[in-house]
Amino acid sequence: MSQDVPGNLLDEIRILRSPKGYLYAGLPKFRALFGRDSIISSIQLIDLFPDIAQNTVIYLKDLQGRKLDYSIGEYPGKILHEYYDDEKIFLDRKRSIPWLNSRINYFSVDSTPLFILLIKNLFLRNLIDIEQFKDSIMMAMQFLIAYSSSDGLITYDKALLGAGLMSQSWRDGVGDIMDRLKSPVATVGVQGYFYESADFVLNLFPDSLIEESLPDLKDFYSKMREILENKFWLEETGYYGLAVDGDGVIEQAATSDPGHLIGSGILTRSRERDVIDRLFESDLLTDYGIRTLSAKDPRFDPKAYQRGSIWPQDNWIIADGIKRRGYLKEYRELRERLIAAYEYYGRMPEYFGVDRYGKIMDLSKLRIKPCYPQAWSTGAIINFVTFK
Repeated sequence: MSQDVPGNLLDEIRILRSPKGYLYAGLPKFRALFGRDSIISSIQLIDLFPDIAQNTVIYLKDLQGRKLDYSIGEYPGKILHEYYDDEKIFLDRKRSIPWLNSRINYFSVDSTPLFILLIKNLFLRNLIDIEQFKDSIMMAMQFLIAYSSSDGLITYDKALLGAGLMSQSWRDGVGDIMDRLKSPVATVGVQGYFYESADFVLNLFPDSLIEESLPDLKDFYSKMREILENKFWLEETGYYGLAVDGDGVIEQAATSDPGHLIGSGILTRSRERDVIDRLFESDLLTDYGIRTLSAKDPRFDPKAYQRGSIWPQDNWIIADGIKRRGYLKEYRELRERLIAAYEYYGRMPEYFGVDRYGKIMDLSKLRIKPCYPQAWSTGAIINFVTFK
Protein backbone atom coordinates (compact mmCIF):
# COMPACT_ATOMS: atom_id res chain seq x y z
CA MET A 1 0.00 0.00 0.00
CA SER A 2 2.89 2.40 0.67
CA GLN A 3 3.65 2.50 -3.06
CA ASP A 4 0.49 4.63 -3.47
CA VAL A 5 1.77 7.27 -1.04
CA PRO A 6 3.65 10.30 -2.43
CA GLY A 7 7.30 10.24 -1.40
CA ASN A 8 7.22 13.62 0.34
CA LEU A 9 4.59 12.32 2.79
CA LEU A 10 6.71 9.29 3.64
CA ASP A 11 9.70 11.61 4.12
CA GLU A 12 7.66 13.66 6.59
CA ILE A 13 6.90 10.56 8.66
CA ARG A 14 10.60 9.70 8.66
CA ILE A 15 11.46 13.23 9.85
CA LEU A 16 8.80 13.15 12.59
CA ARG A 17 9.71 9.70 13.90
CA SER A 18 11.49 9.99 17.25
CA PRO A 19 14.45 7.79 18.23
CA LYS A 20 12.00 5.89 20.46
CA GLY A 21 9.73 5.09 17.54
CA TYR A 22 6.72 7.30 18.23
CA LEU A 23 5.94 10.41 16.17
CA TYR A 24 6.63 13.92 17.35
CA ALA A 25 3.47 15.99 17.00
CA GLY A 26 4.92 18.58 14.64
CA LEU A 27 7.87 20.72 13.70
CA PRO A 28 9.30 23.07 14.65
CA LYS A 29 7.20 23.88 17.75
CA PHE A 30 5.86 20.50 18.83
CA ARG A 31 8.89 18.22 18.92
CA ALA A 32 7.33 16.14 21.67
CA LEU A 33 5.14 13.14 22.34
CA PHE A 34 1.60 14.55 22.44
CA GLY A 35 -1.12 12.29 23.78
CA ARG A 36 -3.88 13.46 21.46
CA ASP A 37 -1.79 14.09 18.34
CA SER A 38 0.41 11.02 18.61
CA ILE A 39 -2.58 8.75 19.21
CA ILE A 40 -4.56 10.06 16.25
CA SER A 41 -1.59 9.91 13.88
CA SER A 42 -0.86 6.37 15.11
CA ILE A 43 -4.41 5.29 14.25
CA GLN A 44 -4.21 6.99 10.85
CA LEU A 45 -1.02 5.10 10.03
CA ILE A 46 -1.62 1.83 11.87
CA ASP A 47 -2.02 -0.33 8.75
CA LEU A 48 1.12 1.03 7.08
CA PHE A 49 3.33 1.56 10.14
CA PRO A 50 1.99 -0.60 13.00
CA ASP A 51 5.23 -0.16 14.93
CA ILE A 52 4.49 3.55 15.38
CA ALA A 53 1.21 2.72 17.13
CA GLN A 54 2.88 -0.01 19.20
CA ASN A 55 5.69 2.28 20.35
CA THR A 56 3.27 5.13 21.07
CA VAL A 57 0.96 3.07 23.26
CA ILE A 58 3.88 1.65 25.25
CA TYR A 59 5.33 5.06 26.07
CA LEU A 60 1.92 6.52 26.92
CA LYS A 61 1.30 3.58 29.25
CA ASP A 62 4.70 4.02 30.91
CA LEU A 63 4.04 7.74 31.44
CA GLN A 64 0.43 7.31 32.62
CA GLY A 65 -0.44 9.43 35.65
CA ARG A 66 0.34 7.85 39.02
CA LYS A 67 -0.31 10.63 41.53
CA LEU A 68 -2.13 13.91 42.08
CA ASP A 69 -0.08 16.90 40.94
CA TYR A 70 -2.26 19.87 40.06
CA SER A 71 0.72 21.90 38.81
CA ILE A 72 1.02 19.62 35.78
CA GLY A 73 -2.59 18.35 35.65
CA GLU A 74 -1.62 14.82 36.68
CA TYR A 75 -4.14 12.35 38.12
CA PRO A 76 -3.81 8.59 38.64
CA GLY A 77 -4.78 6.91 35.37
CA LYS A 78 -4.71 10.04 33.22
CA ILE A 79 -2.82 10.06 29.91
CA LEU A 80 -0.38 12.86 29.21
CA HIS A 81 -0.90 15.90 27.03
CA GLU A 82 2.75 16.42 26.11
CA TYR A 83 6.15 15.02 27.00
CA TYR A 84 9.48 16.49 25.87
CA ASP A 85 12.10 13.77 25.68
CA ASP A 86 14.89 16.30 25.09
CA GLU A 87 15.84 18.83 27.79
CA LYS A 88 17.12 21.42 25.31
CA ILE A 89 13.93 21.27 23.24
CA PHE A 90 11.90 21.63 26.42
CA LEU A 91 13.86 24.69 27.58
CA ASP A 92 13.53 26.29 24.14
CA ARG A 93 9.77 25.72 24.22
CA LYS A 94 9.49 27.03 27.77
CA ARG A 95 10.78 30.43 26.66
CA SER A 96 7.55 31.00 24.74
CA ILE A 97 5.25 29.26 27.25
CA PRO A 98 6.06 30.49 30.78
CA TRP A 99 3.67 28.08 32.51
CA LEU A 100 5.49 25.08 31.01
CA ASN A 101 7.28 24.08 34.22
CA SER A 102 7.87 20.39 33.55
CA ARG A 103 8.88 18.21 30.62
CA ILE A 104 5.57 16.40 31.07
CA ASN A 105 2.04 17.66 31.63
CA TYR A 106 -1.45 16.18 31.52
CA PHE A 107 -3.59 19.16 30.43
CA SER A 108 -5.78 17.21 28.01
CA VAL A 109 -9.37 16.02 28.39
CA ASP A 110 -9.30 13.65 25.41
CA SER A 111 -5.93 11.87 25.57
CA THR A 112 -7.27 9.32 28.06
CA PRO A 113 -10.28 8.00 26.09
CA LEU A 114 -8.24 8.22 22.88
CA PHE A 115 -5.56 6.06 24.54
CA ILE A 116 -8.17 3.34 25.02
CA LEU A 117 -9.23 3.72 21.39
CA LEU A 118 -5.63 3.28 20.27
CA ILE A 119 -5.52 0.05 22.26
CA LYS A 120 -8.80 -0.97 20.59
CA ASN A 121 -7.32 -0.41 17.13
CA LEU A 122 -4.22 -2.43 18.01
CA PHE A 123 -6.28 -5.22 19.59
CA LEU A 124 -8.59 -5.57 16.57
CA ARG A 125 -5.50 -6.11 14.39
CA ASN A 126 -3.85 -8.58 16.79
CA LEU A 127 -0.99 -6.14 17.35
CA ILE A 128 -1.12 -6.05 21.14
CA ASP A 129 -1.12 -8.38 24.14
CA ILE A 130 -4.18 -7.04 25.94
CA GLU A 131 -3.15 -8.62 29.25
CA GLN A 132 -0.15 -6.28 29.41
CA PHE A 133 -2.52 -3.31 29.18
CA LYS A 134 -5.41 -4.50 31.35
CA ASP A 135 -4.36 -2.56 34.46
CA SER A 136 -3.62 0.54 32.40
CA ILE A 137 -7.06 0.41 30.77
CA MET A 138 -8.73 0.01 34.15
CA MET A 139 -6.81 2.96 35.62
CA ALA A 140 -7.71 5.14 32.64
CA MET A 141 -11.40 4.28 32.84
CA GLN A 142 -11.46 4.71 36.62
CA PHE A 143 -10.01 8.19 36.20
CA LEU A 144 -12.58 9.15 33.56
CA ILE A 145 -15.52 8.05 35.68
CA ALA A 146 -14.18 9.42 38.97
CA TYR A 147 -13.58 12.90 37.59
CA SER A 148 -16.67 13.19 35.38
CA SER A 149 -19.27 15.79 36.26
CA SER A 150 -22.31 15.06 38.39
CA ASP A 151 -24.32 15.31 35.16
CA GLY A 152 -22.49 12.32 33.71
CA LEU A 153 -20.30 14.24 31.26
CA ILE A 154 -16.57 13.97 30.65
CA THR A 155 -15.23 17.40 31.62
CA TYR A 156 -12.08 19.33 32.40
CA ASP A 157 -11.30 22.19 34.75
CA LYS A 158 -9.59 25.12 33.10
CA ALA A 159 -6.14 25.81 34.48
CA LEU A 160 -5.65 29.05 36.37
CA LEU A 161 -4.45 31.85 34.12
CA GLY A 162 -0.72 31.45 33.61
CA ALA A 163 -0.65 28.00 35.22
CA GLY A 164 -1.55 25.70 32.35
CA LEU A 165 -3.84 25.27 29.36
CA MET A 166 -7.17 27.03 29.65
CA SER A 167 -8.81 24.92 26.94
CA GLN A 168 -7.96 21.23 27.10
CA SER A 169 -9.79 19.78 24.12
CA TRP A 170 -8.21 19.76 20.67
CA ARG A 171 -9.33 23.40 20.40
CA ASP A 172 -6.61 24.55 22.76
CA GLY A 173 -5.54 27.74 20.98
CA VAL A 174 -5.73 31.10 22.74
CA GLY A 175 -8.47 33.30 21.28
CA ASP A 176 -10.80 30.45 20.42
CA ILE A 177 -14.55 30.51 21.07
CA MET A 178 -13.94 28.22 24.07
CA ASP A 179 -12.26 30.98 26.08
CA ARG A 180 -15.37 32.41 27.76
CA LEU A 181 -16.64 29.10 29.13
CA LYS A 182 -16.43 28.42 32.88
CA SER A 183 -15.21 25.24 34.57
CA PRO A 184 -15.97 22.43 34.39
CA VAL A 185 -16.20 22.34 30.59
CA ALA A 186 -17.65 19.44 28.58
CA THR A 187 -16.91 19.42 24.85
CA VAL A 188 -19.16 17.50 22.51
CA GLY A 189 -16.63 15.31 20.69
CA VAL A 190 -15.03 13.99 23.87
CA GLN A 191 -18.35 12.44 24.92
CA GLY A 192 -18.18 10.31 21.78
CA TYR A 193 -14.59 9.27 22.43
CA PHE A 194 -15.56 8.11 25.91
CA TYR A 195 -18.69 6.31 24.70
CA GLU A 196 -16.73 4.30 22.14
CA SER A 197 -13.95 3.51 24.60
CA ALA A 198 -16.48 2.40 27.25
CA ASP A 199 -18.23 0.18 24.70
CA PHE A 200 -14.89 -1.45 23.88
CA VAL A 201 -14.03 -2.06 27.55
CA LEU A 202 -17.47 -3.47 28.36
CA ASN A 203 -17.22 -5.94 25.48
CA LEU A 204 -13.58 -6.81 26.11
CA PHE A 205 -13.59 -7.85 29.75
CA PRO A 206 -15.85 -10.28 31.63
CA ASP A 207 -18.70 -8.88 33.72
CA SER A 208 -17.03 -10.07 36.92
CA LEU A 209 -13.96 -7.90 36.27
CA ILE A 210 -16.09 -4.90 35.27
CA GLU A 211 -18.16 -5.21 38.44
CA GLU A 212 -15.02 -5.50 40.56
CA SER A 213 -12.92 -2.74 38.99
CA LEU A 214 -15.46 -0.47 37.25
CA PRO A 215 -18.74 -0.92 39.11
CA ASP A 216 -20.25 2.34 37.78
CA LEU A 217 -19.29 1.91 34.13
CA LYS A 218 -22.39 0.10 32.85
CA ASP A 219 -24.75 2.65 34.37
CA PHE A 220 -22.59 5.56 33.19
CA TYR A 221 -22.43 4.17 29.66
CA SER A 222 -26.15 3.39 29.45
CA LYS A 223 -27.11 7.01 30.18
CA MET A 224 -24.64 8.78 27.91
CA ARG A 225 -26.75 8.94 24.75
CA GLU A 226 -29.66 10.52 26.62
CA ILE A 227 -27.36 12.92 28.49
CA LEU A 228 -25.69 14.00 25.25
CA GLU A 229 -29.09 14.69 23.71
CA ASN A 230 -30.36 16.64 26.71
CA LYS A 231 -27.22 18.71 27.21
CA PHE A 232 -25.96 19.41 23.69
CA TRP A 233 -28.81 19.11 21.19
CA LEU A 234 -30.20 22.49 20.06
CA GLU A 235 -33.74 22.02 18.79
CA GLU A 236 -33.85 25.49 17.26
CA THR A 237 -30.84 24.84 15.02
CA GLY A 238 -31.17 21.07 14.57
CA TYR A 239 -27.55 20.54 15.56
CA TYR A 240 -25.33 19.90 18.56
CA GLY A 241 -23.60 22.69 20.46
CA LEU A 242 -19.84 22.72 20.84
CA ALA A 243 -19.58 22.69 24.64
CA VAL A 244 -21.43 23.04 27.92
CA ASP A 245 -19.82 24.87 30.83
CA GLY A 246 -20.13 24.70 34.61
CA ASP A 247 -23.03 27.17 34.63
CA GLY A 248 -24.91 25.10 32.08
CA VAL A 249 -24.19 27.62 29.32
CA ILE A 250 -24.11 26.00 25.88
CA GLU A 251 -21.70 27.30 23.27
CA GLN A 252 -24.17 27.18 20.40
CA ALA A 253 -21.79 27.89 17.53
CA ALA A 254 -22.09 25.63 14.49
CA THR A 255 -18.70 23.91 14.39
CA SER A 256 -17.06 20.80 13.00
CA ASP A 257 -16.83 19.13 16.41
CA PRO A 258 -20.18 17.26 16.41
CA GLY A 259 -18.75 15.36 13.45
CA HIS A 260 -16.44 13.60 15.91
CA LEU A 261 -19.51 11.83 17.32
CA ILE A 262 -20.38 10.04 14.09
CA GLY A 263 -17.97 7.13 14.35
CA SER A 264 -18.43 6.60 18.08
CA GLY A 265 -21.81 4.86 17.99
CA ILE A 266 -23.35 7.29 20.47
CA LEU A 267 -25.72 8.76 17.87
CA THR A 268 -28.87 7.19 16.49
CA ARG A 269 -28.93 6.71 12.73
CA SER A 270 -31.29 9.67 12.48
CA ARG A 271 -28.91 11.93 14.40
CA GLU A 272 -25.94 10.73 12.33
CA ARG A 273 -27.83 11.90 9.27
CA ASP A 274 -28.65 15.23 10.92
CA VAL A 275 -25.00 15.87 11.73
CA ILE A 276 -23.68 14.84 8.32
CA ASP A 277 -26.26 16.98 6.52
CA ARG A 278 -25.33 20.02 8.65
CA LEU A 279 -21.60 19.52 8.12
CA PHE A 280 -22.18 19.42 4.37
CA GLU A 281 -23.99 22.78 4.25
CA SER A 282 -22.12 25.53 2.43
CA ASP A 283 -21.26 27.65 5.50
CA LEU A 284 -19.19 24.74 6.88
CA LEU A 285 -18.19 22.70 3.83
CA THR A 286 -15.75 24.15 1.28
CA ASP A 287 -14.07 22.68 -1.78
CA TYR A 288 -11.12 21.84 0.50
CA GLY A 289 -12.77 20.49 3.63
CA ILE A 290 -14.99 21.37 6.58
CA ARG A 291 -14.39 24.60 8.48
CA THR A 292 -13.91 24.61 12.24
CA LEU A 293 -16.58 27.33 12.54
CA SER A 294 -19.50 28.33 10.35
CA ALA A 295 -18.90 31.24 7.99
CA LYS A 296 -22.24 32.63 9.22
CA ASP A 297 -20.91 33.06 12.77
CA PRO A 298 -19.94 36.68 13.59
CA ARG A 299 -16.68 35.38 15.09
CA PHE A 300 -15.72 33.59 11.87
CA ASP A 301 -12.17 34.29 10.73
CA PRO A 302 -10.62 31.94 8.15
CA LYS A 303 -7.16 33.22 9.10
CA ALA A 304 -7.58 32.38 12.80
CA TYR A 305 -6.21 29.24 14.41
CA GLN A 306 -9.55 27.57 15.19
CA ARG A 307 -12.31 30.06 14.33
CA GLY A 308 -13.04 29.12 10.76
CA SER A 309 -9.83 27.57 9.48
CA ILE A 310 -9.69 23.99 8.20
CA TRP A 311 -7.80 21.30 10.11
CA PRO A 312 -6.89 18.10 8.25
CA GLN A 313 -7.01 15.94 11.40
CA ASP A 314 -10.45 17.30 12.32
CA ASN A 315 -11.70 16.44 8.84
CA TRP A 316 -10.06 13.01 8.97
CA ILE A 317 -11.81 12.11 12.23
CA ILE A 318 -15.13 13.15 10.69
CA ALA A 319 -14.43 11.29 7.44
CA ASP A 320 -13.25 8.15 9.22
CA GLY A 321 -16.40 8.09 11.32
CA ILE A 322 -18.56 8.62 8.24
CA LYS A 323 -16.79 5.72 6.52
CA ARG A 324 -17.03 3.38 9.51
CA ARG A 325 -20.77 4.03 9.76
CA GLY A 326 -21.25 3.21 6.09
CA TYR A 327 -21.84 6.62 4.48
CA LEU A 328 -19.39 5.92 1.68
CA LYS A 329 -20.62 8.57 -0.77
CA GLU A 330 -20.07 11.33 1.79
CA TYR A 331 -16.74 9.82 2.84
CA ARG A 332 -15.42 9.88 -0.71
CA GLU A 333 -16.62 13.44 -1.22
CA LEU A 334 -14.86 14.72 1.90
CA ARG A 335 -11.75 12.67 1.15
CA GLU A 336 -11.48 14.19 -2.33
CA ARG A 337 -11.73 17.72 -0.92
CA LEU A 338 -8.84 17.19 1.51
CA ILE A 339 -6.73 15.62 -1.22
CA ALA A 340 -7.47 18.71 -3.35
CA ALA A 341 -6.03 20.88 -0.57
CA TYR A 342 -2.93 18.70 -0.41
CA GLU A 343 -2.51 18.93 -4.17
CA TYR A 344 -2.88 22.72 -4.03
CA TYR A 345 -0.18 23.19 -1.38
CA GLY A 346 1.97 20.22 -2.37
CA ARG A 347 2.03 19.31 1.31
CA MET A 348 -0.40 19.30 4.23
CA PRO A 349 0.25 21.81 7.03
CA GLU A 350 -1.19 21.86 10.54
CA TYR A 351 -4.14 23.93 9.31
CA PHE A 352 -5.10 26.23 6.44
CA GLY A 353 -7.75 28.74 5.47
CA VAL A 354 -10.49 29.10 2.87
CA ASP A 355 -12.04 32.56 2.73
CA ARG A 356 -15.79 33.15 2.84
CA TYR A 357 -15.85 33.22 -0.97
CA GLY A 358 -14.35 29.72 -1.21
CA LYS A 359 -10.81 30.68 -2.22
CA ILE A 360 -8.02 28.69 -0.58
CA MET A 361 -5.56 31.01 1.15
CA ASP A 362 -1.82 31.44 1.07
CA LEU A 363 -0.37 30.02 4.29
CA SER A 364 1.52 33.27 4.92
CA LYS A 365 -1.83 35.05 5.40
CA LEU A 366 -2.76 33.00 8.48
CA ARG A 367 -2.58 34.64 11.90
CA ILE A 368 -0.41 31.90 13.40
CA LYS A 369 2.17 30.19 11.22
CA PRO A 370 1.08 26.55 10.85
CA CYS A 371 3.52 23.81 11.77
CA TYR A 372 4.89 21.69 8.97
CA PRO A 373 5.35 18.80 8.96
CA GLN A 374 2.52 17.98 11.37
CA ALA A 375 2.00 14.30 12.19
CA TRP A 376 -1.77 14.11 12.15
CA SER A 377 -2.03 16.24 9.00
CA THR A 378 0.46 14.07 7.13
CA GLY A 379 -1.21 10.97 8.59
CA ALA A 380 -4.62 12.14 7.41
CA ILE A 381 -3.51 12.47 3.79
CA ILE A 382 -1.58 9.20 3.84
CA ASN A 383 -4.71 7.47 5.14
CA PHE A 384 -6.91 9.13 2.52
CA VAL A 385 -4.52 8.22 -0.31
CA THR A 386 -4.18 4.63 0.90
CA PHE A 387 -7.82 3.84 1.66
CA LYS A 388 -10.13 5.00 -1.09
